[in-house]
Amino acid sequence: EAAPREPSPRTVAKPKKTNKKQKKNKKNKEMAARGALQVSRRALMNVEPPVFTRSRFDRRWNMMDEDRVKWYNWNLACIALTAVPALWMYTVNYRTSEETQILMRTLNPTGQEKIKYDMKLYG
Repeated sequence: EAAPREPSPRTVAKPKKTNKKQKKNKKNKEMAARGALQVSRRALMNVEPPVFTRSRFDRRWNMMDEDRVKWYNWNLACIALTAVPALWMYTVNYRTSEETQILMRTLNPTGQEKIKYDMKLYG
């Protein structure tokens, strides 16, 4: 078996020298981190008491209210989507051709006659 070789002097990492300014910066960072931890620890220790109802008309917001809002919004969206085709049919020109109006005026100028269609044409 081969014995492990010792690293050459070129590959050995030399410890970096730190000057006073770098040491001071490191110390400041550690103190800032410690201060942040103390603030968060104090915030976690603070427990707010629950807000109880003051009267029977004053209620807290809960999941049921949130579900009700979602339900109302969903119903409103469904009504709007249902209204789109109805509004389109109301505004669209439903005549089969441009001559339809001319033919109606020619065949029935007073609008009193009822025009009968051959039902065999429509299957």
